[in-house]
Amino acid sequence: MKTLFLLTLGSASFFVGCAPNTPPTATTTTETGAASNAAPVSAATSQPEKPVRGYLRALHAVPGAGMLSLTADAQKFASSDYGNVSQFEAIRAQKVKVSAFGGDGKKVAGPMPLSLDGGEDVTVLVTGIPGDIVLLPWKHKNRGPEKGKAKIAFVHSAKALPAMDLTLDGKSLRRNVKFGIATDYLTLSPGKHQFQSSYDKSLAPQIIETEQPAVITQDEAGNVLNVEQPTPIQTEIKRAQIVTLTQEIDMMAGKVYSLAVFTGADKIPKVRLMEDKFADELVRAETAK
Repeated sequence: MKTLFLLTLGSASFFVGCAPNTPPTATTTTETGAASNAAPVSAATSQPEKPVRGYLRALHAVPGAGMLSLTADAQKFASSDYGNVSQFEAIRAQKVKVSAFGGDGKKVAGPMPLSLDGGEDVTVLVTGIPGDIVLLPWKHKNRGPEKGKAKIAFVHSAKALPAMDLTLDGKSLRRNVKFGIATDYLTLSPGKHQFQSSYDKSLAPQIIETEQPAVITQDEAGNVLNVEQPTPIQTEIKRAQIVTLTQEIDMMAGKVYSLAVFTGADKIPKVRLMEDKFADELVRAETAK
């Protein structure tokens, strides 16, 4: 399988996040061999504990995959079922390889190389379908909360869906947002806001045939010598079916949020609102070596 990296619109930033909320009603490399597919077991070490480099959590967006666990090298940092997000776990290594494991302990995605810059918190979006699972790292780069305001960013994490148009409170936010793309963080007034994501679920074009009059050839006496029936004129009428998800989100002042758009087994879009983590220890981690 492939390793995909999450891009952003506007500025370059990757996927990341914080404590889970109730879900609303929205490159991987598979290795062979028993040894490589066994879930890692944490090993004790006599080395002094390293400073925290950042935090990892995971959003499970693979319908039908069952419970999934994620590891960063030998450290298990997440365990979640479909539609839910795990808590953030501190990571002390600067460079790790992230893998996902099914309930039977077999590897289903990864390893995905990931570097943590000092002070980063990252959400690993686990998306796709069973047998073709993709890991997307989202580095939030939210720059912390703003007094009296709320912040939010959106990410298209539905591998099975086409590009989306995003609308916030009735106004166009971004158009043609493709899978793996995240927006910049927006600063909004706290309270309720309406988010919409829509995409064109293309339908087969309708073909209309128009019969043409027959061409009759006669002699001077009026006898029919030949009759030709011209080929009908075909007209193609393109059809579109716009699928729209409307979700009300309620945000508090001084908080930073992420909203992931993914899909269910029926390919209908779903969303998951997550609160990002921003704490003093993240800032202090920037000096960690």
